[in-house]
Amino acid sequence: VPLWCHHPIRPPRPSLRSASPPSGRNIMAASPLRWLLPLISLHRSLSFRGTPTVPTYLGHAGSPAPLRASVDTVDDRTGCTVRTFSLGSDVTISSFVGSMGFDELIDWEYYDPDSGRGRISPTGRTDVVDPNPLDPGSPRRTRTGSGNLVRLFRGDFAGRIGASLRAAGKDARILLKEFSGDVGLDLAANELRSLAEMQGALFDRGGLGGGSEGEGGWFNDANDRLLLSRAGMMTVSDNLAVVKLCGLLATAPFVGALGVLDTEEYDTGEADPYEWRNSLGGSDPPAPGSVWIAYEYAGLATAASYSVSHTVRRGRMPPRRGPFGVAMNPPALPPWEKRANYVAKGVLRGCLEALATTHEGGLAHRSIGTSSVILSSVAMDKTEAVSPFAEQIFNLRVKLSDFGFAGPINASFRDPDFRARARAFSVAVEPGRTSFSSTGFAIAEDLHALGFVFLQVLLTSLAEPPTPDYVAPPCDVDTLQRLLGDIFDNDVYRFAEYCEEEASWSKVVGLLGRDEGAGWEVLRQMCYARERVSELQGSLQMVTARALLSSPFFAR
Repeated sequence: VPLWCHHPIRPPRPSLRSASPPSGRNIMAASPLRWLLPLISLHRSLSFRGTPTVPTYLGHAGSPAPLRASVDTVDDRTGCTVRTFSLGSDVTISSFVGSMGFDELIDWEYYDPDSGRGRISPTGRTDVVDPNPLDPGSPRRTRTGSGNLVRLFRGDFAGRIGASLRAAGKDARILLKEFSGDVGLDLAANELRSLAEMQGALFDRGGLGGGSEGEGGWFNDANDRLLLSRAGMMTVSDNLAVVKLCGLLATAPFVGALGVLDTEEYDTGEADPYEWRNSLGGSDPPAPGSVWIAYEYAGLATAASYSVSHTVRRGRMPPRRGPFGVAMNPPALPPWEKRANYVAKGVLRGCLEALATTHEGGLAHRSIGTSSVILSSVAMDKTEAVSPFAEQIFNLRVKLSDFGFAGPINASFRDPDFRARARAFSVAVEPGRTSFSSTGFAIAEDLHALGFVFLQVLLTSLAEPPTPDYVAPPCDVDTLQRLLGDIFDNDVYRFAEYCEEEASWSKVVGLLGRDEGAGWEVLRQMCYARERVSELQGSLQMVTARALLSSPFFAR
């Protein structure tokens, strides 16, 4: 298991509107270009980006009715929005994992109306100036934290579902997320809607019937589960559907939802909260009105935990012991070429395939970061995927998670924040209808975010420190965006020259430069995908994740 560390939540920074203008300049928010990036909490980070358009969730945690009300707009053939598991008889909770939240980043635009000079901004101003990117008093980007909105727990299926899964040789573990607060409840409702749509497409492609044959899929059996369970009746049909759904999700490119958890007994005071705290290491019992979603268990290893030097990951592994308990030296690392092949054609290609599937399902993720990319394994030990010794691509499963801010691509034009972000890149999006430009920009935002995930993974996991005491340059997303956008003026090839001067990145630069710079071209298309939408307006051309997969960089 990766060694998690605690990073305290940063307090929100004061608004720049009320702050003293740096260097005598006026400052304004250019229809804030919002970026939601990882907030590291106790164990994991949740990476959200974009302002969601989600319904308000109303109701009580123990009552599944509010989530059922949302099904009117979702074709939920797998029943994940209405299936309610009983705590104890269906699901047991084994341990507390950690908490999650999100950061909101705002890009700022500076202007100087007294100078009589400046460049023209897409927002309409003609006196825009670029601050010194190295001046901390003139930030181009500020960050505000949300606090912890989601708690994570490990659990297991119990009863007949657990017995059926174990008998079939399948994993009976599950991941549970508790969403609380107004924002958290909105995220829960939106995540269930998004996953229901994607799982419905899987259901169709799998040709499954389940307990409720016909167009309804497993919805009716899932809808009746809680009532039958409370009446002491059998839920055989839905049990079978859950087992089939677990098998269907095992190979899906996203972390799927199985249903919600009934915690009404803690809201009504029937259950003992002290028993909860004693059993789960002091964690608080369910918050009043919270929503608990049960997911397939794909492990907790993410691209964030993989984005560290192989020496660090190697040092985190428990010591290997011989037949008499004596600690042994760890085996030698696989050759760099094999590890590079695993990263490029396994991890990165898997990320792009997962995003292509999401877009082809009609959804934009809108919150991609290193913490929303799950690196899982077909083995029971899900951490094998992020081991420094991992080199077998067939054992790897790459999945996208955290769909709380996801939404239909063809409805993006309705979001005023989306239209403002598009306008900042000179992309015209009309508020009344979808268009080729709005579709392209919605896809481009995801590609842009994933491009920086690619850079972070490449420059950390494949770095080769020349000496043991070598200190690597920072490779966080904020630093990479500042380098590419502010320092090198959106020129990825100037950035490549900068990387070539760093001793630990020489092999990475060579990898990206193969096949006439195919890797650098992929990064250029992704990191500057939003600018490409502006360039391609009127040409009926669009950069997509599926098209990028044809690059020689990903050829196996």
